[in-house]
Amino acid sequence: MRTAARVERVRERALELAPRAPGYAYAMVVLSRDRRHGGGLLAGALAFRLFGALLPLALLVAVLLGYAATVDRTAPEEAGEATGISEALLASVAESSKLTAGTRWVVGLTALVALLWAATSAARAIRAVHSIAWRGSVARYRRPLHAALVLLAVVAACALIFGVAGRARAEYGLVGLLVTVASFFGFFAVWLAAERLLPHEDAPWTALFPGAALFAVGVQLVHLTTALFIAGKVERASETYGSLGVAFTVLFWLYVVSRVIVASAMLNAALWEQRRVTVS
Repeated sequence: MRTAARVERVRERALELAPRAPGYAYAMVVLSRDRRHGGGLLAGALAFRLFGALLPLALLVAVLLGYAATVDRTAPEEAGEATGISEALLASVAESSKLTAGTRWVVGLTALVALLWAATSAARAIRAVHSIAWRGSVARYRRPLHAALVLLAVVAACALIFGVAGRARAEYGLVGLLVTVASFFGFFAVWLAAERLLPHEDAPWTALFPGAALFAVGVQLVHLTTALFIAGKVERASETYGSLGVAFTVLFWLYVVSRVIVASAMLNAALWEQRRVTVS
């Protein structure tokens, strides 16, 4: 009983002090906008679309690794060092995905077509999220393939930043840690460029800074969580629950990433609306 009473007092004290914190009013505006537009549901829908794009991407990577292993046996090891992914895992994928030349081309082309189709669906979902955050409605998009290619470019850029930061940490110690911290600016620039192509009403590109910063911080935290927790979780889930456990863990990870994307859009839209109200 005493513990419950203490917890209640702490909660009441926190509620009293919260309005005095800097940025509290803006935080409430952003949270209100997120609830009004169903941010959690949008993140769930986006995570499902991203998961659909991840499947053909994984198949394509597996085919490429299998081909690389037939040309150079050290390819999985070099890929592991460059990306920070377990070398044993990549070697296992490469070994299990070795195909004959004819089969490899068929599977590779099928995976590429499926990837473009799924990436188009995911890109439309991201655009819809930003359209809802800024306008409250979804407008029709007439360049879906272009959006898919941009999304794949964003994913490739983020993967490159992850790879560089991971290799720097492994080889240069403290300097590598500084490179990891500095990778924030890389993620910031990548998402800022993507946001300029997404719906943002008449807001200038400088008004997109808060969302880009939130995305950069969120992706960094997700990366650290993946390295420290989720990677082991996937391995344990695979041993305990099989492919179903792995799928659930990956979906949870994608939901967190999607939540960051939705929150960045809501943040930019809410702050810009507040700025316009203040000016007028």
